[in-house]
Amino acid sequence: MTTDTDADRERQLVQRAPHDANAFETLYSLYFCRVYGYVASRIGSPHDAEDVTADIFLRVIRNLDHLRNQQTASFAAWLFAIARHAVTDYYRRNGRAESLVPLETTERLIAADAQPDQTLIASEDADSLYRLVIALPERQREVITLRYYGGLRNHEIAAVLGIGEKSVAAYISRALSELQAKYVESQRETKAVEDES
Repeated sequence: MTTDTDADRERQLVQRAPHDANAFETLYSLYFCRVYGYVASRIGSPHDAEDVTADIFLRVIRNLDHLRNQQTASFAAWLFAIARHAVTDYYRRNGRAESLVPLETTERLIAADAQPDQTLIASEDADSLYRLVIALPERQREVITLRYYGGLRNHEIAAVLGIGEKSVAAYISRALSELQAKYVESQRETKAVEDES
């Protein structure tokens, strides 16, 4: 959770970043993994996700002065609005509609010191959860990816998507309920198959 001190520090970094490489580098370090996680969840190719993420931060550099003049937008909401547009631009440039990301093309983040059996279980669990997330309706999937891949708070998601904060909460609630129900169902099916074996 972001504290008032963190928010104040971030505002100071945003104010300094257009003319201070160290301030921008700090913002970049704070947000790179979150932005890449969001982009990679929307685009199947890790290479393309890296390119789009680089493009996002170039857009940020070019437009930081514009953000400094806006008092209402948080840096995170502004950054992820740029990320969302960059993903849309990626699909538009490539002449295709945004589609579900194939499981085999997504990267899984697993602890470097994980044991092989832990790595396998974590990978299987991640794949199961990912299958359930990509089956959600588009708006629910987008809210979930912004919340859990991008790490945004509800009011920031509302700013990115241009919807009310109560709508964001409702989408998250419905999506999590649906994910839980489908997860329980998939576990029952897996157990039934194992029992038959």
